Amino acid sequence: MTSFLSLALAAVLAPITLSVDLRDAPRKLYHATEIIPVQAGPLTLAYPKWLPSEHAPGPIANQAGLFISSHGGAEQSIRWTRDPLDPYLYHLTVPPGVSALRVRSDFITSDSGGSRGGAAGDELAALSWNTMLLYPYAGAQTRVGDIMVTPSVTLPDGWRHVTSLQAEGASFKTVSLEQLVDSPLIAGRHFREIAIAPRHYLDMVADSPEQLLVGDAQVAQLAALVAQSGHLFRSRHYGDFRFLMTLSDQVSGAAVDHHQSLDNRRPGRFMVDPTMRIAYGGFLPHDFVHSWNGKYRRPAGVATPNFQAPIDTGGLWVYEGLTDYLGGVLTARAGIWTPEHYLGALAETAARYSHRPGRAWRDLQDTASMAMTLWEQGGGAYGSLRRDGFDFYGEGGLVWLDVDITIRQRSGGRKSLDDFVALFHGAGGDTPPKVLPYQFADLVAALNAVQPHDWAGFLNARLHALGPDAPLGGLSGGGYRLVYRDTPNALALHSGASGLLYSVAMEVGAGGIVADVLEDGPARQAGLAPGMKLDAVNGRPYSTALLRQAIREAASDAKPIALTVSGRPGPLLLDYHGGERFPALERIPGTPDLLAAIIQPRTR
Repeated sequence: MTSFLSLALAAVLAPITLSVDLRDAPRKLYHATEIIPVQAGPLTLAYPKWLPSEHAPGPIANQAGLFISSHGGAEQSIRWTRDPLDPYLYHLTVPPGVSALRVRSDFITSDSGGSRGGAAGDELAALSWNTMLLYPYAGAQTRVGDIMVTPSVTLPDGWRHVTSLQAEGASFKTVSLEQLVDSPLIAGRHFREIAIAPRHYLDMVADSPEQLLVGDAQVAQLAALVAQSGHLFRSRHYGDFRFLMTLSDQVSGAAVDHHQSLDNRRPGRFMVDPTMRIAYGGFLPHDFVHSWNGKYRRPAGVATPNFQAPIDTGGLWVYEGLTDYLGGVLTARAGIWTPEHYLGALAETAARYSHRPGRAWRDLQDTASMAMTLWEQGGGAYGSLRRDGFDFYGEGGLVWLDVDITIRQRSGGRKSLDDFVALFHGAGGDTPPKVLPYQFADLVAALNAVQPHDWAGFLNARLHALGPDAPLGGLSGGGYRLVYRDTPNALALHSGASGLLYSVAMEVGAGGIVADVLEDGPARQAGLAPGMKLDAVNGRPYSTALLRQAIREAASDAKPIALTVSGRPGPLLLDYHGGERFPALERIPGTPDLLAAIIQPRTR
């Protein structure tokens, strides 16, 4: 008997064609038409739900105008019904004699509830193919690597586009659905491409031509990043690589990692503003590292066969934590950061995870296992107590620093994490884009191949540690200790870090809204809580700069700082006199400076 499964898989042997029309992008609408080969009988179509690189389920709420009909001959409408338990699945019956379906849909590109933000602006658009398609789904056995798609795109007049897909006539070459979703496209009226190294390109679309004026020095830094990545990984798992940048104040900030490209959506002046270039200097190196760590080598829990299979995010302390560590190292080795900037970034990370009361109950492993739920929460009050969905980035990076330092110490300086990376991520040599999954045991085996040690015990102790102390063994082993000073570190000078968490023990967001308050700190003792709106500081309209000034003045004044809070009849008194406090790293006398060795540029 021919099963539903075999019918569905047979039906997708011929490529799907997907045509995306971006001409309405300035109106926050994309349009798609799919032609899907089918056979008569029951069929389920799926909207991609779980993508390994995304921080939330697919944006199905932004899908609109979904119509399905027969294709070829007299068109007949075909009704679909949504699965009652999984809204990402559509059920229908293909009539006899119908060999292909036409699926038409719209995608609303704006963020929920707002006219600004989202994926498109007046002069540009960023396209994630997974938002525009349905695919035949035959259950858990469905493999998106076996479903072939021929994509194409239509642009507004005068726009240009770029993607890692290869052109073929008026469309792109046929690729697997897996590769298509891994190959975003950007388009716009103001476009610039710069060859930064052989097979590596910086591709930008922007709101205005001025935002594309990247200087020669910055191009040289990106070229150095490519060179240093080669020295580190000893392999490349792509053909050409494209740094895709959507530079706009009309789109939402986002960054999604891919095998052969970045997909960075940043403010308009992101690439030309000197302060932004330093403050966010680690962003591009971080996502570049993901081509090796996260795309090629991938935790088995996120190496799923299709986009409907639930994802086990427990390995994100490697996927993101190791990337966080290596991205910072490459940022310094490439000269994007000075050594002082790197030490400042590391100090900020060490301080933040030393002020996480949630570490008393939620360990690092649980932050990864709970990632999707915490990401959906989108932050919220008491993030330090809850621990948010990004703790495994910074704290995971501290763990991998500790691994690096331990290898160096135990090997007498003969080995380092570089050797592990070359072995683990260079497995198989240069390859086309592919996925090589791994388990925890594979990590341990590779570490032992570089430097024998109880790596399973070492990692588990840090993954499951509870208590107030962040994993700072890598800092002390590297010759540094965390201290606090009354002036910002080199990176904080550019990032605008307020230091409020380390002085008055609270964080304040846009509009003077209190975002977090630490237990037993001055802000909590004054009666402040997340969600409160600060209207004034000592009778003057609130600004973060004014609160910082008041903190400095209170260091030599016994009077408390008076904070006026919306809806409160009188001021709350912040009785703090310790001055401003910013994290910094200080050398431990008589110890080798291993951090300097780690960020030293490689020549081979």
